[in-house]
Amino acid sequence: MQIENTEFEGLKIVRHFRAPDDRGVFIKPWVVEELAADFGSTAEAYFSSSEKGVLRGLHFQRGDKAQKKYVVCLTGSIEDIAVDMRPESKTYGKVFRMQLDALSGIGVIIPEGFAHGIFAHEKSTIVNFCDKPYSPGDEGGIIYTSIPDIADLPVSIVSDKDVNLPTVDEILA
Repeated sequence: MQIENTEFEGLKIVRHFRAPDDRGVFIKPWVVEELAADFGSTAEAYFSSSEKGVLRGLHFQRGDKAQKKYVVCLTGSIEDIAVDMRPESKTYGKVFRMQLDALSGIGVIIPEGFAHGIFAHEKSTIVNFCDKPYSPGDEGGIIYTSIPDIADLPVSIVSDKDVNLPTVDEILA
């Protein structure tokens, strides 16, 4: 397992063990000893399946409920999207984007203080590990249409909840 830094402090690309052969592919996306220093422990994990064109997010948890996430694509192809909402950060307000493909052996660790979402380039399933449990009363979000850096995504399906989120300017003001 290799863990690579990005220009975003704490946001890391994880290249995990991957062994393809004529039967298919075997991957190991979670090795406690190798992820502990960069991720810590897991409080919950969830899977989500999305149709082509779905955008989920951009969501975050506030205060001491803020979550660190580790995202891995299991089927299909997604665009992982994170907006740095940490005022003290040199990348404050900037957008991270990375395409994750099914069983590619690549995942992304997103630290606390980021709004996060995924866009499905095709029917896709992800697993998302979180270091803290979800807290409904501490959730916030940003409407994707207010972020010019992701305007090129051909979004066709968004939940009613997500289409009514505040703009990035309202959140970062």
